[in-house]
Amino acid sequence: MRAPGRQDLGGSSTPLSPFAVLSVLEGRLNVSAVSQRRKEFDSHVWNHSTDAFQQAFDFKESLTPKELSLLDNLIQALGVGESEFSKVLTQQIKAEPFLILPILQVVGLTRSKILTDLKAMGLSVPSKPEGLIAKSDAWKVSVEYLSARLTKVLKPMVSLDRKSRIVALEALNQATWPGWIRQERAKRQGHEAEGRIAQLFFNLGLAFEPKEKATNPMCKDIQIDSVSFDLISPSENRVGLCIKSTVQTSNIGQFGESKGALEVIEAREMLERNFKNREVILMAMVDGIGFQTNTAGLHGILENATEFCQFKTIWKAAVVAAYAQNLKIALNIPDPEHHEEFLQRYSKAITYTKEDSLELMLEAGEGFIRLAN
Repeated sequence: MRAPGRQDLGGSSTPLSPFAVLSVLEGRLNVSAVSQRRKEFDSHVWNHSTDAFQQAFDFKESLTPKELSLLDNLIQALGVGESEFSKVLTQQIKAEPFLILPILQVVGLTRSKILTDLKAMGLSVPSKPEGLIAKSDAWKVSVEYLSARLTKVLKPMVSLDRKSRIVALEALNQATWPGWIRQERAKRQGHEAEGRIAQLFFNLGLAFEPKEKATNPMCKDIQIDSVSFDLISPSENRVGLCIKSTVQTSNIGQFGESKGALEVIEAREMLERNFKNREVILMAMVDGIGFQTNTAGLHGILENATEFCQFKTIWKAAVVAAYAQNLKIALNIPDPEHHEEFLQRYSKAITYTKEDSLELMLEAGEGFIRLAN
């Protein structure tokens, strides 16, 4: 497996796989190649705080009338006593199980926290909190578990009049939302990256699998020899490009530092085993401010992927896919000097366009592209 257009190094007359070079040599190439890629990465890091996708998670809609009624009823029940509180909680959740979700949110829990805690107690739990009401043993403990937390959070509101309680509950709703949505946002954020690539490929008419990614980014990945890829192009039966995607917008902690790098290394090694006599390009979609504090993870990805792209340079994925399909991309980008080596490697798949043709092209990060043939 080789990357297109790589120059021979150190005077060697035999072209080397970029994977073999980058993973084996510890000298000039390894340091300079990763340094150059890191420089490109840092100059194109995604500003997630201004992205429309991210902003959709930042602010919570107001509590619905049903949610407000439930929480207000629980506050009033707290004023009566523990038995009344447990009774109201059970009646309300039995009638509409999904109402357990705003309860979990306002006490600072997540969907998974209550389930893992109950499971640690040796209880059989459902896959979602909404199913707890149907499991008598788990629900009995759930009532005690939630009562202790709700009492601490809601009891100070017992003495307030109803109007003040509603205001306080809405403030609590907004304050607890970021913690509640954090896990869901992180999961969808990673899939959003591959979804945008799939949508770009679809709109350009470039072949890729799984096709469902363009409309459902969270659909099942595609596997080659037990290794998962977010996208492949043109198809599973004619593999030319394999894409692994990872996005980090916060410090993920030491236990998650190497996950992305290890997955890319695993993918690279598998492709080398299975496609020794074919050109298959491994591309990493890697982005986010979190990688600036995760140097080991980022450098592991940059060292082991044939190519990489970011949200701002997502056009690179289209160029490589076109190359793998013997097609040509019309391209207009603002900083070609930052991508000179990449553009040279894939020159046979690129034609350049002028500013006056942008209205006929698709926006792809900071670039504009269309299929040229």
